[in-house]
Amino acid sequence: MTFDPAEYRVEARKRWGAQAAGWRRHADALRHATMPVTAWMVDAIAPQPGHDVLELAAGPGDVGFLAAELIRPGGTLISSDVAPEMLTAAQERAKELEIRNVRFLQVDAEAIDLPAASVDGVLCRWGYMLLADPEAGLRETRRVLRPGGRVALAAWTRPEENLWLSAVARALVERGLMEPQEPDAPGPFAWAPEGRIAETLDAAGFDDVEVDTVEFAMRYPRGVDQWWDTSYDTSTNFHERVDALDDAGRAELRAALAERVARHIGSDGVLTLPARTWVAVAGA
Repeated sequence: MTFDPAEYRVEARKRWGAQAAGWRRHADALRHATMPVTAWMVDAIAPQPGHDVLELAAGPGDVGFLAAELIRPGGTLISSDVAPEMLTAAQERAKELEIRNVRFLQVDAEAIDLPAASVDGVLCRWGYMLLADPEAGLRETRRVLRPGGRVALAAWTRPEENLWLSAVARALVERGLMEPQEPDAPGPFAWAPEGRIAETLDAAGFDDVEVDTVEFAMRYPRGVDQWWDTSYDTSTNFHERVDALDDAGRAELRAALAERVARHIGSDGVLTLPARTWVAVAGA
């Protein structure tokens, strides 16, 4: 099957809209688990009072919300996503967290509807590698950054280093329930190869590129059941394929996944799966 960028963009928007409620439901747990990545990214753009910061593919918005606290007084966070349902989830989170110096904007990261040189920093956690044209997204990012502004991003390393995510997809592919990802197509591990991030940032015109890694853990106190529920709620690929199975098929899939991660279950029943991500910062 040939990758069709136009079709992919339409389907991606629908998929993220459908997943918004699930991401909202698990926002607190995901925020806690991924805080080491969020902190690295926010520190990397060095937010100061009065700065304007844009978060792309914000989802529930937690990366930008951390920056919002640091740009007061006088600074504004623009929390953006391509899916309006995700923006609604982020608005609800902002109200809960009492984040007031924020406005919400539906944005296609490949065509950012903001003036040139209008923001001091851009954050995009696990977003660029999912774009149909990530280099176009980075060029747009560079366009909206003021001279000296910075972009900070994250992208997953190898599937073997992120079993919490890759094991589910692999199990679906092995059972013929999902097609393997096409080479060079957008996806969670599209930027896993070493050097890919720096090459794309360079091609988009950025300088002072720094790439590092952050290791953390996805922790599921209720064990495999919680991992299953989180995957079901936050991934339409998994959700739709599980719903298409009969009871026996679902039981077999759950048992296979439990076996695959058995060595990561502690004596207290807590499932702790390692995670590793690239992080990068670059200047406009």
